[in-house]
Amino acid sequence: MIHFVHGPDRLLAREAALGIARNLDADGSNTSWLDGREVSFADVATAVGAATFFNSPRIVVVTDLLVRAGRDSDSTKSTGGDEERPGRGRAEIESLITAVPDSHHLILFEPNLGSVPAAFKNAAPGAKVVAGEPPRGSALLAWIESAAIQAESSIDRHAAQRLAETLYPQSWDRKPSNPRYDRPPDLALLKAEIGKLALAAYPGRITVDEVAMMTPGAPDQRVFQFLDAALAGDLRLGLDTLERLITGGEEPAMLLAQLLGQIELTTIAAAAAGKNADSVARDLGSVAPGRLSAVMAATRRRAPRAVNSAATAALADRNVKTGRVRNPEDALHDLVLALAASERGGPSGSSG
Repeated sequence: MIHFVHGPDRLLAREAALGIARNLDADGSNTSWLDGREVSFADVATAVGAATFFNSPRIVVVTDLLVRAGRDSDSTKSTGGDEERPGRGRAEIESLITAVPDSHHLILFEPNLGSVPAAFKNAAPGAKVVAGEPPRGSALLAWIESAAIQAESSIDRHAAQRLAETLYPQSWDRKPSNPRYDRPPDLALLKAEIGKLALAAYPGRITVDEVAMMTPGAPDQRVFQFLDAALAGDLRLGLDTLERLITGGEEPAMLLAQLLGQIELTTIAAAAAGKNADSVARDLGSVAPGRLSAVMAATRRRAPRAVNSAATAALADRNVKTGRVRNPEDALHDLVLALAASERGGPSGSSG
């Protein structure tokens, strides 16, 4: 029998893999754990095919075999090595699947994979798949309450929600419609945070005050959603996200600075069309190549508007610095409106 256990949550995935192995071999005498970063498909096949005492089932748990195989395949293709050939990874998976005796069990533990690879689905349609999908919303709050009890403490629903909102402001209650902005709750991180809070609150229960004082907030992913929407001239999404950010406590002056900085990068990306993102980032010295590469990709789709955006941003910045617009929140709204007008080909500018 073959089991496939994957993420995205490592804690849930590991607990599931341990539970399966324990149910199949309570004392662990016939269970082997292998590191997929150090063994080959052939090594795994040999281990799972080995005979056991008294013909009892053998259980082999291998971690990160497929995710490593995928990286190796990509590396081979990029270097043009002798091993490069279509279907190599699929053939290795199929060979391993056929090597598993009916009486033995192979548990592929892939905590770094968020889904089942197509090659594995096709090769092992009868495999049992377990997804380490973290709970959200009320289920996540119930999990936090249970984890607090395990830490020999307790937490009320309001404090649990404050903790979830602090660490995962956009994604604690539901998946965003755009997977790009999804940051699933990390239960291992939450468990460690709850343990810290339980110790601080001892002998009492964890309250909102402890959460506010001791839990650092994560970056709000809605900031990136706002920047993307504003630059694309999406007035509805841009203003809606901006309102939610400000209501959530984001400082308008900081948001304005981030938007102006993003427009500056867009202008540079438009001027550097056709150049390598790594070399441009190296010349700038203060921008990560990955970030600049993403900006350059977005700029290619809207290059004709990049110059207009730069002029609009320069005017907004000048209005704030000269005191023509005194409130950073007003300046933000003016800039978002001006960018939307510019994107539609209308008159641009921030009059204050």
